[in-house]
Amino acid sequence: MSQQITSLQDLDNVDLIPAIQRVQLTFTTAKQFLHTRQDLLKRLGKLGSNLTIGIEEPGNPLTFRYEQFAVLHGRASNNISSLLCVKAILPKPLGTNSNVIFIDGGNVFNPYLISEHSVRHELNPKDVLERVHISRAFTYHQLTTLIEKLPSVLDKYGARLVIVANMTLLYCDPDIRGTEKQDALQTFLKTVKLLKTLAERKRVLILATNLQSNHVMDKLLLHVAHISMRFEDRFTFTELRILKHPWIPQLKILVPKPSIQTLEAYL
Repeated sequence: MSQQITSLQDLDNVDLIPAIQRVQLTFTTAKQFLHTRQDLLKRLGKLGSNLTIGIEEPGNPLTFRYEQFAVLHGRASNNISSLLCVKAILPKPLGTNSNVIFIDGGNVFNPYLISEHSVRHELNPKDVLERVHISRAFTYHQLTTLIEKLPSVLDKYGARLVIVANMTLLYCDPDIRGTEKQDALQTFLKTVKLLKTLAERKRVLILATNLQSNHVMDKLLLHVAHISMRFEDRFTFTELRILKHPWIPQLKILVPKPSIQTLEAYL
């Protein structure tokens, strides 16, 4: 039975981050690899409207489904979220031909980045930007209200992907002090649980990015989310840690630093 958090004090009693396992080096024949690849493609085809995005290992793709709440930690996640906006808008079967809701909690939305990804996917940038519906929040109260309104917003725009960008920033604003600091944390916990419930109930993919680390909020996100990943720059490489995934074990791998040029090869 999974351990539940009913109060903020419970966080200190929950061991949420297991040891990261390293990828094991193995060899296979080209014939076995082909059969595995063909089986993988068949299984991905059965996922229907799911958005398959990520690093593929034979028989073990990193996939986000349209019923999950996923969290990407680290500044590289901002580039990835822009790429996912474009991938969701792609026509089937490459994408889901879906509109996107983008809730910006840290003034990080970059239309030029989305435009460049659109060109690389042979889409008209203006058409793509027309289908990304953005709203900005400047306080944690505003961000919470926007998230609470998501059910009606999703119905209005027919969106299947929601990006909540730089989610933790407003809840840990240094100007929040005294009793309001405790209220902000309690509100954050309620909001995170709401995102998970909404993803499952509306069968949409909700992706939150966390561009800076906050120990307590990181633990909350890891506990509640279906998927949690962290990106950290290591000189010319980026270290990708899969912290939590429903069918992939925890692992750590190195990929070239995410950029507009290199993301396409891994997502």
